[in-house]
Amino acid sequence: MRILTGLCAILLAGCVAIPRANNAMESARTTYRLAAANPEVQLRAPVELQIAQRSLAEAERFHGADADPAIVSHLAYLAEQRARIAVKTAELRKAEAAVATSSEQRNRMLLDARVREEARLAQTVRDQAAAERRRADERASQLRDELRRLQSDMSELKARETERGWVLTLRNELLFDSGQAKLKPGAHKALESLAQFMRKEPEREVVIEGFTDATGAHEVNRRLSSERADAVKQALVARGVEPHRIDARGYGPAFPIASNETAVGRQLNRRVEVVIAPPPGASAGR
Repeated sequence: MRILTGLCAILLAGCVAIPRANNAMESARTTYRLAAANPEVQLRAPVELQIAQRSLAEAERFHGADADPAIVSHLAYLAEQRARIAVKTAELRKAEAAVATSSEQRNRMLLDARVREEARLAQTVRDQAAAERRRADERASQLRDELRRLQSDMSELKARETERGWVLTLRNELLFDSGQAKLKPGAHKALESLAQFMRKEPEREVVIEGFTDATGAHEVNRRLSSERADAVKQALVARGVEPHRIDARGYGPAFPIASNETAVGRQLNRRVEVVIAPPPGASAGR
C-alpha cells in the first residue's frame, strides 16, 4: 500500500484510473449539470457550455448503443473536462471584468483626489488601486493556468492496477509524432516522474510495451512499436534507471484495447504501456 500511494503521488496530476463506463458517464452528467445550472457559466461561457453539451450527447449516444466501454469512458471523460473548462472560462472572464472595473474605479478615485487637492489621499488611493489591480491580475493568471491544464489534460498518463502489476498507459500523441520513434519534448515530464519512482523503488523492474493500430503493414507497425518502446527505455536509463531493470518490447497492432474500425478506437490502440512488476511471488505474465 505504501508503494502504490507513493506511485500515485508522483505521477502527473492527470494520472487517474480508467473508470467503468457507467461511472464515467454519471460523473460527466453531474459535472455538466452543475456547469449548466451556473448563471455565470450561462452568461460568460455559453459557447464552451454548448461544446460540453455536444460532447456529453455524443458520449450518451455511444453509451446507449452499448459501444466499447473504453470508448464510452473516453468520450465521457472529454465531456466532463469540457464542462469544467466552461466553468473555469466563466471564472476567468469574470476575473478579467473585475480587472477592468478596478481600473475604472481607480481613475475615478484619482480624479476625486485631484479635485480636492489632497495629495496624501490621492497617493493612498493609488496604492490601494494598484494592490487591487495586482490581486485581480494574479487571480486572472491563475485561472488561465488552470484552464490550460484542463485543456492539455485530454491526452495524458493513465494508470491501473492489474495482476501483472501497475500498468501505466501513455498515449502516442503525448510521446511521438506520427510514424516517428523520437520522443517529443512534452513526454519528458511524465518520464521523469516514472524515473523518480523507479529510483525510489530499486527492487522493481518494468516492461515497456509499444502498440500501434492496425493501419498499414504488420511488420512496419511491429518495428515502429519496438523502436518506440526502446526510446522510452533509453529515456529512463538516461535518468538514472539501471538498464537491466527494463525490458522493452514491441507488439505492433496486437492486443488492441478498442476497435480498429473507428478513429477513436485506433487512437486508443496507439499507446505505450509501462508495466511495473508486482512484488516477488505475485502473478505475472500477459
